[in-house]
Amino acid sequence: MHNQSMPFNSFNINLQGNQTCIFIFSERNTTRLNYTLGFLFNRVLGINFSIMNDIEEFKAINGFKINYSQQLINQSLQIIPNGLLNESEITQIKPLPFYKNNLIYFFEDKKGELGFDLFSAVFYFISRYEEWQNFEPDQHFRFEASSSILFKYNFHLKPVVDYWILELKNKLKHLYPTIQIPDKKFEIISTIDVDNLYAFKNKNIFRIIGASIKDVLKFDIYQLKYRLLVLMNLKKDPFDIYESISEFCSENKIPLFYFFLFKTNTKYDRTVNPKSSAYKKVFSLIKNKNASVGLHPSYDSTYQPELMVNEFKDFLTSSNQKNIVSRQHYLRFDINITPKLLIKLGVLADFTMGFATVPGFRAGTSNPFFYYDFVEEKEQSLLFVPFCAMDGAYSVYQNKSADEALLSMQKLATEVKNAGGYFITVFHERSFYNHLYKEFGDLYKKLHLILKKI
Repeated sequence: MHNQSMPFNSFNINLQGNQTCIFIFSERNTTRLNYTLGFLFNRVLGINFSIMNDIEEFKAINGFKINYSQQLINQSLQIIPNGLLNESEITQIKPLPFYKNNLIYFFEDKKGELGFDLFSAVFYFISRYEEWQNFEPDQHFRFEASSSILFKYNFHLKPVVDYWILELKNKLKHLYPTIQIPDKKFEIISTIDVDNLYAFKNKNIFRIIGASIKDVLKFDIYQLKYRLLVLMNLKKDPFDIYESISEFCSENKIPLFYFFLFKTNTKYDRTVNPKSSAYKKVFSLIKNKNASVGLHPSYDSTYQPELMVNEFKDFLTSSNQKNIVSRQHYLRFDINITPKLLIKLGVLADFTMGFATVPGFRAGTSNPFFYYDFVEEKEQSLLFVPFCAMDGAYSVYQNKSADEALLSMQKLATEVKNAGGYFITVFHERSFYNHLYKEFGDLYKKLHLILKKI
């Protein structure tokens, strides 16, 4: 269990004083099993667990028990292992699905009381095993929805891992009526990627002239006029949403994280110069409103470590941060490379775990989980915080309207509430500018006010 001080109180990743303990018999005590049980029992169900290898000692225990073996043991819930948690390598074998109760399952076993190896199924998804397996990356070298086993079987819109764990919880409460397992509260967390600090302000003269010429060539008179009014200090920059959104989230008690790009002058990185003093002013404003700031490492940073090092250095200097969180720009994230770079730089939590092109649960869960390193075969200190919906998936990749996006996000939020987890969204500063994305500027506040009533 990790006890380092996190830069936020949004995630209860450690036990909150619950003394309930579940005893688990397993003939082998592996790092994969410990990792899975830590997530399942400590961080999702909020109870303790103890692994026992001595069968006679396990039989003698008078308590809440799970038998994770082929052997028959009375007065315990049996889950029959398929072997995945005893392995020490990665295979290319993809688990086959089966269905019941309108839900998808993996690692079927008809003899166990749940009908499948829950522990292996949870491990497969939260360890991101499928991202360590061979897959076809998209044009940005990302693991995208088309490579996801949940997307393939059309279950990416449900937090299936959370539902499986809820099923275990109900089974334990039925078997052991006195067991104390706390109910999980539905949590809403907002995140905003700032790809461009301002639309018009704080740009050099060459960028201003070039952008104005583009406005003229596109006959975008509205934007040209807006640009000039901002530059003359007669109108607020359309990307300057930091005070209003921070106040909104503070008033509605919604944890809010901003991730700032700190690289410019490349095809995919076009923000205000990271050396600008404008960042310090924005950071100060955000922190005064009880929101958090993190880095948005640039497009090439995953494959050029020196870029990431320099960006973190500049960001820490400007933000005066002690604890660091981040999310990769364009969600360019390589499970073999990115986490190790972030750990070396002292990052505590990464928020990249989601899809760019569609909404859904990339790891099958709405709950944060720690990075599992298959090279060293152990859990590492980096916390993955998964999101399930990003504005650009609707507006850019799927060409959906704001109303369609709102309906989709409401459905996702209902799924998360039913399973008991965290509903986490990603918006961008540009989405608040209705001229660029029709009616998306009003979507953010409308969504979060609706979510308060779910």
